[in-house]
Amino acid sequence: MAQLKKKSFRKRFIAIGGGLGDCYQPIEESYQLTRKALTLIEEFDFPVHILTKSPLVKRDIDIVKRINKKSRAIVSMSFFSVNDEISKIFEPGASSPSERLRILELIKSEGIPCGMFILSVIPFIADKLDLLEDTIRCASEVGLDFIIFGVMTLKEGKQKSCFLKTLKKYYPALILEYENLYQENKRGNAANNYYQSINFLFDKMVKRFKISPRILPGLYWEIHEENDLIIVILEHLACLLKMKGKEAHYSYAAYSISKLKNLF
Repeated sequence: MAQLKKKSFRKRFIAIGGGLGDCYQPIEESYQLTRKALTLIEEFDFPVHILTKSPLVKRDIDIVKRINKKSRAIVSMSFFSVNDEISKIFEPGASSPSERLRILELIKSEGIPCGMFILSVIPFIADKLDLLEDTIRCASEVGLDFIIFGVMTLKEGKQKSCFLKTLKKYYPALILEYENLYQENKRGNAANNYYQSINFLFDKMVKRFKISPRILPGLYWEIHEENDLIIVILEHLACLLKMKGKEAHYSYAAYSISKLKNLF
């Protein structure tokens, strides 16, 4: 029965973790729900991409190694900088960036591909030249395979009010800067000219430290079907052009193709 079920699924990466919640919350130590999910992923021969900030991911290295050997596994950790003191202010419940780097180095030494998500960089705080340089240098020194980069959104509501409360306490001089940078909009995006300047700086840094700004094709090429590969290529082109300050409509093309049942 298990063999029949395996054949009914398309092989795509299963993403565990993400921007809205960590798959390794403290309670995971007792309930082990993420580990149980990884067991199912291994059983059905799916590739997996784990994104977390928690040191608890070390517990599951054994099963992640088996998945990587059979189908493919990637482990990433998210940062906005590698500065521990700033992290205490904006990530009070998370492990320190220095601890995350040690964990990634350990997992990488086990032969598992690893990445860094600089999501999201905090304007006027974590985007300073020396801090951004330190972050990318550390990723390079650990031997990470890629960095995914993005700027913080500031949506109206609880997210914005909580952030501004912290900002007023620790960086009150920046309040006016944020009012100018983040005009009211549904998505909470910063001004376009800011994206152009910070993307250009990031592009320059990753070239300097010779680290990929996207997940390397070799980590997924033999897994995805034709439609998915085309979507990924278009998204990569859009990202690379944006980092150079150029307009790119490839993202819309990628989205359109994602809605097709089959291209070939």
